[in-house]
Amino acid sequence: MAKTFQESLIQFIVAMIIGWLIMYLVPANTFYTIYLPISFFGLFYVMALGAIGRGWPVAPPEGIWKPGMSKSVPGICMTLLWIVLSIITMLVVTKGWPGTPLFPVTMNFGILLFMTTLWYALSWGAYPIAKKSGMVNLIGGAVIILVVTGIVWSILANFKDTAWVGAPFDPKGLFQVDFMFGLAIWIIAWIQIFGLSMQNYPFYKLGEPVGQIVLTIVVVLLGYFSWTTTLNFMSPSVSFAAVAGSIIGWTLFHSIIFGYHPNAKYAQPVRGIYNLIIVAVMTAIWIPLLRCILQPVLAKATAAGLPFDISSVGVFYTLHVVAILLLVHNFFWLKAPLTPPGPPLGPEEIPPVEAPGPEDDKTVIKG
Repeated sequence: MAKTFQESLIQFIVAMIIGWLIMYLVPANTFYTIYLPISFFGLFYVMALGAIGRGWPVAPPEGIWKPGMSKSVPGICMTLLWIVLSIITMLVVTKGWPGTPLFPVTMNFGILLFMTTLWYALSWGAYPIAKKSGMVNLIGGAVIILVVTGIVWSILANFKDTAWVGAPFDPKGLFQVDFMFGLAIWIIAWIQIFGLSMQNYPFYKLGEPVGQIVLTIVVVLLGYFSWTTTLNFMSPSVSFAAVAGSIIGWTLFHSIIFGYHPNAKYAQPVRGIYNLIIVAVMTAIWIPLLRCILQPVLAKATAAGLPFDISSVGVFYTLHVVAILLLVHNFFWLKAPLTPPGPPLGPEEIPPVEAPGPEDDKTVIKG
């Protein structure tokens, strides 16, 4: 366990360093106006391939990779597949339907895609096809997510108007764009609080699909309440980017990267309560840390005339760079050259409600 935590810490620090260098060295216009909107599709497909599809077609546990094979086989193949799928889907969205400009409007489509992906993977546990093969989960799940995202896009917002008006409702659509963007991020935060830190406790006790339906309603209501309440005493970017974005980052890091350390020995709900304490502490540390280390990155964005503040740059760094690097390294590269991770967080692992035994601390993948 100590070795696993140490290696995860090394992995995390290296991802932070590489992520900072990427944001600092890549030309600002290239990073923010090209990479950033595309990265929303990257977040979708890294979850679809690694978690929902359980590594199919090349990575473990359901891909062709077997112990003894080089980790570069799934690493290269899955990374290339991930990039190609992300670019193709981006081209469909920008050149086909709904035909949004890559920057900034596609980012609004992207946040809904990210929200729907996590809603399907975590809140719903890939219901009703979770017990099918990895191939069925990947293809079927991707279709469900894209269709639902398209429906949400069509009925919930006026995405042609990107100006913040400070009001929850807009006569041109049900929600104003910036209000919807922040609302989506807060909903994502609650999806991950329950889906990762609490492992869907206690909603799974209601059975399927009642538990999923109730949980979906709860995360939407809590997201709306958190977003509208925080706007009374902080700026929109601090609320959705600094606070909600950091919560999203640390529910992800603590669960998938650090394996709930040191709380994995507990069963829910004790495990979840301890997890949330760690997430709260790390969020309180993370926000001022990013304000310090990302000042040079912000200066480059400002010099390029881009309308981002330190909170926005921080959430881009947390979720669109560091999180993507870590998920790709875990799901596709099996943490090479470190000890391979256990099975990825997929539908069958949601929700494990018992405290793991000694055998659960052992490495599952070898080679």
